[in-house]
Amino acid sequence: MTAPAAHLRPDAARHADAARDPVVVRARAVARELLAPAAAAAAAGRVPRSHLDALGAAGALGTAVHRPAAPVTPAQVQREVSETIAAADGSTWCVWAQHHHPMREVAGSADPAVRERWAGPMAAGRVLAAGASSHLRRSGPPAVTAVRDGRGWRLHGRLAWLSGWGIADVVLVGAVTCDDRVLFALLDCDERAGIGEVRPQRLWGMAATSTVSARLDGTAVAPDRVVALHPGTAWRRADAERRPNVNPGVFGTIAAATACLTDAAQSAEYRELGLRTAAEADALRAAAYRLTDEVPPHEAAEERLAVRAAALELACRAAAACVAAGGGASAAAGSPPARLLAEASFHLVQAQTRESRTATGARMLAVADAVRSAR
Repeated sequence: MTAPAAHLRPDAARHADAARDPVVVRARAVARELLAPAAAAAAAGRVPRSHLDALGAAGALGTAVHRPAAPVTPAQVQREVSETIAAADGSTWCVWAQHHHPMREVAGSADPAVRERWAGPMAAGRVLAAGASSHLRRSGPPAVTAVRDGRGWRLHGRLAWLSGWGIADVVLVGAVTCDDRVLFALLDCDERAGIGEVRPQRLWGMAATSTVSARLDGTAVAPDRVVALHPGTAWRRADAERRPNVNPGVFGTIAAATACLTDAAQSAEYRELGLRTAAEADALRAAAYRLTDEVPPHEAAEERLAVRAAALELACRAAAACVAAGGGASAAAGSPPARLLAEASFHLVQAQTRESRTATGARMLAVADAVRSAR
């Protein structure tokens, strides 16, 4: 690979290297030629499976197992792809993002038969996966439990959030066993597989992701559908270490807002605001990825939360500026500013925890204090 230019900052050089990865190049072409032109139509209905098929053909559904050429890392490629898709079409990004936890669990499964059956098709996009595991982070009794049934298991409980119903082929369901292990199993996205009482969630944003709730009432899991069985304490610790980091999709949303604000048709004030937003985003992006790349995951939780909160606040502020810049036209359902505002707001609740909500509130309070002090 060509060496990065000497004058680039280290983070900018890494960004430039990752941007040349073939998967990133192909994903950007899909985003430019398919996702962005169809974003309004997708948001008004349901994310087309053809969007995910095109991303799969580009290799973008296998980024969790992609091995790029040095010095680029798999994490850098996945971040570039995530930002690219989120900037083009937030709804498609949300369905795409759901696929990667199942992909990682399958690739890391201790069962070679599971890896052989699912890893290749999932990486190539021939099998699209959804995920239903946010309930595992809730306090109190487990929302979904797994009980031994011979060599297999039975699942009981309610899935509060399952995105991609009717789009994905399978869903990775998380459940807690009586001895506090976390079981992940692949179920077909089909009521005939034992997923019952499927009820659409009425969402004010990201409705195109086809998100539902569903009940598991003794749903059978055959041994060959068990992907992983983790010690509960270890899984919760690892999950807690991932939560404070900024989701790269947030930077994609900010990039889309920046492009809106810096459009040549905008007034000088909004173009200047767009440039300042881009500079602020660059600094936050560098800080966020330095933390994930260079700092052990169990360290700097407060700093990670602060950077995450700042990125979320910036995304919402930038999207609101797009609405203001668009004037009355922004009120139209499906307008680019309206979609951006909904997508930015979605990041406020996606994968949020009590700690991240507190950090987000603190960031908003700090911004309010800064505005008051400047008056």
